[in-house]
Amino acid sequence: MSKINAMDELVRLRHELHRNPELSGNERATAKRLRFFLSRYQPHELYSDVAGHGMAVVYRGKEPGPTVLFRCDMDALPINEQSGVPYSSNTPNVSHTCGHDGHMAIVSGLAVRLFNNPLSKGKVVLLYQPSEENGTGAKASIEKLREFDLFPDYAIAIHNMPKYKLGSVILGRYTFTAASKGLIIKLQGRNSHAAFPELGLNPAGATAEIIQHLLSLSSTNTFKDFVLVTLIHVKVGDVAFGTSPGSAVIMATLRAFDDSDMEKLSDAAIDNAVKIALKHGLAIETNFTDDFPASVCNPELTHTVEQLARKNNRDVIYLEEPNRWSEDFANFTSVCPSIIFGLGSGENQPDIHTPNFDFPDELIGDGVDLLEAIVRELTLR
Repeated sequence: MSKINAMDELVRLRHELHRNPELSGNERATAKRLRFFLSRYQPHELYSDVAGHGMAVVYRGKEPGPTVLFRCDMDALPINEQSGVPYSSNTPNVSHTCGHDGHMAIVSGLAVRLFNNPLSKGKVVLLYQPSEENGTGAKASIEKLREFDLFPDYAIAIHNMPKYKLGSVILGRYTFTAASKGLIIKLQGRNSHAAFPELGLNPAGATAEIIQHLLSLSSTNTFKDFVLVTLIHVKVGDVAFGTSPGSAVIMATLRAFDDSDMEKLSDAAIDNAVKIALKHGLAIETNFTDDFPASVCNPELTHTVEQLARKNNRDVIYLEEPNRWSEDFANFTSVCPSIIFGLGSGENQPDIHTPNFDFPDELIGDGVDLLEAIVRELTLR
């Protein structure tokens, strides 16, 4: 198949994936579409049901060599699309407004290249990973890869990045994305009639104190690097003017560029919330969710990608500081030499996670070219 025809096919694949988005843990039809596409490019092995509906697709070289893994994410977001493109989401309030459809198209393009120009050495694993947005897919995928004897010598992921020149390569030095986690605090007191609040135990005062403390944490001088606490939800009782509430829920997102700072931030948030609750005589329950470590990239891989990008006449940009958003690919960076880097998706492109975002088709070819260059470099080591 000619390069032009292959690119047309990849664009059609992306549009089909974009039109039919699925949320974390529900990527069944997405996997089916991908398997149909990949069946024409005859991988040596294809493992289904990885960490849910994910897939591990294997291309082997003629001689032994390193195992290089390329991960793409499969899940969409609970956002109602407003891009107006003819292939807009068919599912209300679900859309590929993070660009995972484009990431899947790029990695699928690498399958086309590996079929047309087989490896001489080594092994490539194309990991189609589910459940990235909720932070559970990468960790579960790593366990499956160990079971299948596909644990990589190198792991690579890309993420499109609006506001950067189309096709540019964005690298961390060497942390690419922040650690983050969701904190849920539940307070339990005792309801009473609003006319007799002294007969109940209203958690409103403790809620206010806990919120004030959470928001002050990032201004302390006990952290090595950037930390942030964002209040995302508060509920005290129900809407009933005759009732003094007996329960409250506080939710916040914690972020840090350094994993040790995240541990310290988490401990401080919990410890003080417990002290405040006990002072007010309240029962308290706390837990964390959507837990993402920081993605700390391998320096050698970072410089390899930089050299290959420059060789392919790409603009290379090093981040002044890590991205504040998080990526569950960070779980790979803690177990093997890994890198996640950005591909610029255009200076005027809407931000990811917004209703008007749509991955640019023009970026697919740039992504495939760069990933193939990485394959040819690393498998020959």
